[in-house]
Amino acid sequence: MASTEQLKIGFIGWLLHYEEPECTTVAACDVNEAKLAAYHEKHPAVAIFTDYRQMLREADLDLVVISSPNFVHREMAVTALDAGKHVFLEKPMGVSREECDQILEAWQRSGRNLGIDFEIRVSPCVERVQSLLTSGEYGELRRIEYLHHQGAWQESASGDSWRIRADKSGGHLLECTIHYIDICRFFGGEVQSVQSTVGPNVLPQYEYPDNICLQLFMDNGVLATVLDSHTHSAVPVRAGEWSDEVEYMRSMGHDMSMIFTLTGGSIAVDFVTPAIMIHRHEEWPPGSGGRRVIHEKTEDYRRTAYGFYHDSDKMRREFIRRCATDRPPVQDPVDAWKSHMVCLAADQSAREDFRRVEVDYTLPPSLAGR
Repeated sequence: MASTEQLKIGFIGWLLHYEEPECTTVAACDVNEAKLAAYHEKHPAVAIFTDYRQMLREADLDLVVISSPNFVHREMAVTALDAGKHVFLEKPMGVSREECDQILEAWQRSGRNLGIDFEIRVSPCVERVQSLLTSGEYGELRRIEYLHHQGAWQESASGDSWRIRADKSGGHLLECTIHYIDICRFFGGEVQSVQSTVGPNVLPQYEYPDNICLQLFMDNGVLATVLDSHTHSAVPVRAGEWSDEVEYMRSMGHDMSMIFTLTGGSIAVDFVTPAIMIHRHEEWPPGSGGRRVIHEKTEDYRRTAYGFYHDSDKMRREFIRRCATDRPPVQDPVDAWKSHMVCLAADQSAREDFRRVEVDYTLPPSLAGR
């Protein structure tokens, strides 16, 4: 077993505090001085900074966790990697292909670990679905469906959220849906080509489509369908109307689910409830060669709540453990980069009259041959 080194960590954005055998928090950075002051009051031994470059210069760091708005991901990640730090970065890597490529090249030349926070990969729902798929009990995977209705992003009355600006967020897919495109790749195989359609916008503040439906054509014949819309789920009119997040999501029309169709059954994941429903195919009528779908069981995961599918803390801690024991991250950075390339191809399809687009996985020159 590899020996464990206690890594010195700095946080940018989400001001977390880890004190574990494999890590200690020594620095924190945010442009919000009031937020920093409140954090420092709780953790006076941690050095605080409003300039991340100053933190990288002055704090003795081994690893940096970056949780900042999308449009500064490339700048911060490249600077930290070039400074010789391991980097755990919130998705997306960047808001364009050029930015994603630059981060990948910085990782290649740094010799450090780079982790992208596709935390659904280590969440309980994925572990359970993977066990069902690999058991062979329900046959071979043929289709994946992902459905999501969520409320509009508008963080202030003026609607000036960076999330709804294409140049700041990267657009609908890179900002949010990339999580589920990544999971479709994880379960279904590599995406060969994509085809996207969008309907007319109804949310005028959005600088990009407020809805999208795409088909992911896998190189092994599996087809994935992704539908994501921001125009149905409502927000409470009265502040504090809902104290329970899951109940609020249900009551306001927020839904999020995946269905995995196999040759011998199907598996449905309801992320909001949360639950997993398993159906089996049986011959019907007997001896006819036809089939019907019967319900086998429903597994209730309400006790796990949010961590059922978005266990960011688990992903961060696993990345830190792997860095401390000199092991690669859960997901290879090139594999994470490929999920971004699928998003960019899907955006291109939507812009170009919904034509089918091949995904371009051409790596930057410094990584050619990987």
